[in-house]
Amino acid sequence: MRKPANILLLAIVLGALSAALVYRHLRALRAEIEAARRPAVTVVVANETLSVGGRIEPHQVRTAPWPVEIEPEGAIHDPASVVGNAVRTSIEKNQPVLKSQLAPPGAGLLPPLIAEGMRAMSVKVDSVTGVSGFITPSSRVDVLATGDPGGGGGQNLRGKLILQNVRVLASGKSVEQRDDKPVEVPTVTLLVSPEDAEKLTLATRTEPVRLTLRNFQDEAIVRTAGTSIRALFGEDGPLDGARDGASAHRPRYSVEVIRGTTVTRQTFYRP
Repeated sequence: MRKPANILLLAIVLGALSAALVYRHLRALRAEIEAARRPAVTVVVANETLSVGGRIEPHQVRTAPWPVEIEPEGAIHDPASVVGNAVRTSIEKNQPVLKSQLAPPGAGLLPPLIAEGMRAMSVKVDSVTGVSGFITPSSRVDVLATGDPGGGGGQNLRGKLILQNVRVLASGKSVEQRDDKPVEVPTVTLLVSPEDAEKLTLATRTEPVRLTLRNFQDEAIVRTAGTSIRALFGEDGPLDGARDGASAHRPRYSVEVIRGTTVTRQTFYRP
């Protein structure tokens, strides 16, 4: 007696499932028909993800119908008008290409890479200051500068980390005159704020800056006080005898200095 009841229950469940699937299909079909009836406009969309700074090739864009009521502002309708333009902001696949996302026709590749409020500034480097050529576009670097705040001589020379986690826009060469001859000089173009551009201008006025390469995932900002020749070799700098090439050994003594929870040891030389 229970077997026919089970079969009947199974048939009811299967019937309900079939009805739900048919209803769902008809609903989707109805939505497609209604969408097809809506007025549409043809817009240019990306065939693939378009990266910042690249120039658009013909195969990277196509046209697609887009509902008129949600047409984005600045949409483009002629794919030929965007070919060769540089991309200012990344454009995802199947998304409309907008006028605001493209650089003006004929613009170079570098300006689209400069974010609003930022500046591109080039500095001269060599095989040492430029980390032996390992710095490439999109690298992240720190900038170190040296200078003599008091202008009193080499003992007052200081080194300071002035900029951190700076993006490299480009690396190349510039031409300058040396001994009345044109010489190619390696340069690195950095993306900096206007304030940092001022610092960089002062830092490169007399001495070349040095660049240190960072890990892409390291975005930490380290606070440093800088260092000096005096701090590097002791408060009194190199010994007088050592400067003359002699092996001088002056008597000295050390004292522990306690400041709060910090204990330091300072060395003093006897006269």
